[in-house]
Amino acid sequence: MKFTQILNIFLIIFFINGCSFLSSFARENPNERYKEEGEDLVTNSETEDLEISNDYPYPSIQNNPLSQSELPRPKKIFSSGNSEKVEIRRLGEIYWIYIEALPSKMWALTKDLLAAQYDIENEDPTSGKIKAKSKANGEDINIILEHGIRNNSSEIYLEDDSGAAIDVGFYNSFSNYFVENLPGYQGNSLAAQSLNLNKKTRIVYVQKEIGIEFKLTFERTWSAISRALERSSLEIKDRNRELKYFQVSVDEDDNSFFGFFSRSNNAADVDYELTFTQSGENTILEFKKLSNTSISVNDLVDQINENLS
Repeated sequence: MKFTQILNIFLIIFFINGCSFLSSFARENPNERYKEEGEDLVTNSETEDLEISNDYPYPSIQNNPLSQSELPRPKKIFSSGNSEKVEIRRLGEIYWIYIEALPSKMWALTKDLLAAQYDIENEDPTSGKIKAKSKANGEDINIILEHGIRNNSSEIYLEDDSGAAIDVGFYNSFSNYFVENLPGYQGNSLAAQSLNLNKKTRIVYVQKEIGIEFKLTFERTWSAISRALERSSLEIKDRNRELKYFQVSVDEDDNSFFGFFSRSNNAADVDYELTFTQSGENTILEFKKLSNTSISVNDLVDQINENLS
């Protein structure tokens, strides 16, 4: 018993001495290392005269009023129809079906049409081409789907293996199917979305003047512009297909008393000349102002744009 008490006392004394020994190795507080201020830093006086290069200066604030300038007009977007109209068009020996619907939608609807009467042998949604064989007589038919001249419209061409247009009866059959099934049709092809972007018309600038570029031959462009002018309020004063121009007068909608006589006296005046030029395989329509009419080129383009198809 006495031995146990002596041992406990010895261990307590040893523990106390060990703690005091370890406390002598305690880490110095880093915040107290610089509590005593040393001598001032001595620098060479030559550095005080050095020039400092400000390579990134702040711009000075100027209290200038905003300058008045004309805001540029937004880029024109060709109008689109929403009537889902279907028509058979013809130019010489060429036939096509005109539909006021996106090519991606018409791709899906065309495949639905073919599924009942044809076997599809080959299809390429990026180029808009389908080759099919009739289940009834085994005849081959080639369908070519393209974006139309009007925004959000489509054109469908039907050809045989030689590339010639097939009998017009096929066009009637296809167009009748589209007329019956297009209204309310919800189908769409994701694979054919690129056809929606391959438009045949775009606004260009020729010598700083606005114009329209058509991804068409001159014959197709001439036919489309003729149809657009006849549907618009523009009056065709002269046209010459060989020299590739139209001359038109514009209706300024002047209903005043003096405006009525003024317009009557100058009814034969030509306000604009529309000329066609070739750019590779494309055709460019340019506008030349010939009078002091208040109707601008932009307004004229808008009228043609609304009636293109």
